[in-house]
Amino acid sequence: MVFPTVSYSRDTPAGYPGMIATTEPGWNISAIVEAGSGDIPFGRGVIFGTIEDTVKLPTALGKFAGVAIADRTVPAANGEVFKPYDQLSVRKNGSIWVTALVAVAQGDPVYMTPTGTFTNVANSAANQLIENAEWASVTSGTNQLARLRLGVTK
Repeated sequence: MVFPTVSYSRDTPAGYPGMIATTEPGWNISAIVEAGSGDIPFGRGVIFGTIEDTVKLPTALGKFAGVAIADRTVPAANGEVFKPYDQLSVRKNGSIWVTALVAVAQGDPVYMTPTGTFTNVANSAANQLIENAEWASVTSGTNQLARLRLGVTK
């Protein structure tokens, strides 16, 4: 009998997009993905939909609802996304792992792009400042995992 080769990494990833990052207090809401929304990947910013208790992936500036929390009960066939009419949890306050589009530093302001991704670049024509949010970790390049802290009081 031949046994398969098993390999383990010594480095465990810090997290993944949409994973709640720490046990510090947080606040989540439950919502439904709006019918006209595109698929919402885990860890993406969402805006409120036109119908009560719905959210959608932004296509332009809108009222920030929070960050889509990863849900490991989503069917594997869906991938790591929420589809229209799916129920999801949205992080409104606390820390969560997201993908930073550019290098960020701890304490930098947070901006959401029209696609629901996050950066520290203020582009008033496109990027929306997320009030009371800051980067809670440091990255050295593009598209790296970073902690985002929502609901910061300064």
